[in-house]
Amino acid sequence: MIIEQSKEQVDDSVSFHRHSEIGFLRLARARIWSRDRITRIAPGDVNFDITFKPGAWSLEDRGVFLETEFIFSMNEIFESQDESKPLIVIECCFEAEYQLVSDFTPSEKQIEAFRAANAVFNCWPFFREFVQTSVTRMHFPPPPVPFLRLSRKTEVARKATQKQAIQKQIPQPPD
Repeated sequence: MIIEQSKEQVDDSVSFHRHSEIGFLRLARARIWSRDRITRIAPGDVNFDITFKPGAWSLEDRGVFLETEFIFSMNEIFESQDESKPLIVIECCFEAEYQLVSDFTPSEKQIEAFRAANAVFNCWPFFREFVQTSVTRMHFPPPPVPFLRLSRKTEVARKATQKQAIQKQIPQPPD
């Protein structure tokens, strides 16, 4: 999985990163659901879906508190391949505190850029471990939660985004 950011977003995120350090990172909330009476399912009859998004944030004293929300689902797929049913759903939210150096006050753009990529990246190993441990406790093999990578948006991707924006008649993102 890859999170892409523009050059400006990367610069804002790096600026935040250089002026902060993680104070703590914790599991703030979680919900785990499993379908009743799951019978044996062949590995080819299962797919996985992962979504994530930045959650709430606040700036307090010399710290920024950021939440990152994740949803993992393991789904049974059927012969038609168009239909699937959830077997397991894991929803969780991690909260991290980033302590700021004394002479730095981040802009909202810097916080937004950092929380959209770096904060997700910092929570990812905790999310992977939580999913794999939880699924194993449900008597399934640990699922292959992929590594997460951060990448600068390429010129080709930026132009494709602009072209889509024109086609949808919405404002184009700034360069």
